[in-house]
This record gives sequence, C-alpha cells and structure tokens, in this order.
Amino acid sequence: MTRTAPVIEAIQEGFRTSHCYVLSREVFEHFVAAFQDTNPLHMDDQFARSRGFPRLVTHGAILNGFISHFVGVHFPGNAPLEHSVSIQYKSPCHIGDRISIEATVTQVSQAVGVVTLDLLLTNLTRNCVAAKARVQVGVG
Repeated sequence: MTRTAPVIEAIQEGFRTSHCYVLSREVFEHFVAAFQDTNPLHMDDQFARSRGFPRLVTHGAILNGFISHFVGVHFPGNAPLEHSVSIQYKSPCHIGDRISIEATVTQVSQAVGVVTLDLLLTNLTRNCVAAKARVQVGVG
C-alpha cells in the first residue's frame, strides 16, 4: 500500500484524527489463542460476576493492539512506527463493545522525526473512557 499522507513537516500540533474499532468475539479469541492468557476474569462470566463485573472482562492489551493498528494504518506519514506507548486503563471492556480512538498531536520534533500523540479511547457502547494513552511515533 502506498501512503501519500503528509510528512512530518506537514503535521502540526493540534492535528486530530480518529477511528473506531469493535472488540469482537473474533478479536478476543485470536488474542487468547496468540497469548494464552486464560485468567478466569477473562474467560469465565460467572467468575467475573463474582468480582463485580457484569460478564468477562476483555484483556486490556487488546486496546494496545487497536492503538498499534491505528498508528500503523490510520495516522499520517510514510510507515509510522511506534517508539513508545504509555497507557492507563480507566474502565473495563467487554466483547461487543465499540471503541473510538481519538488522537491529538501534542508535540512535533521535526529534527528527529517524532510526534507525540495523546489518545483517548472511548467505549461508545458503555459511554465511558476505556483508556488514555500517550504515544511517541516516528513519522517518515
């Protein structure tokens, strides 16, 4: 895929972009198959209910995967690359939830080709913040 998005000189502080994801059963099952995290909180509705959740809680790391996809596919630049991610999980997510990622460029370091993004991950299904993240991205 050829990317024609702007290079770092065209990315300004305050630039905003967003994309939505669905935390589908397929995504969940692929994550479990790949990483074998079978903690009962993630696998057993009854166990999750005993801990105060309405049903099993999906792995927070799935949100990290959405962030990786967002940066790699939807953020401007020629093959952007995550340098670092700092994430705070705010509210649990469940299978079927719709997650919106809204990114705001908060810093542009043209000399080293890096931008800093503040991300807000909103659970649209539950109308709450799922996570907040700060990501440093190398932009070609």
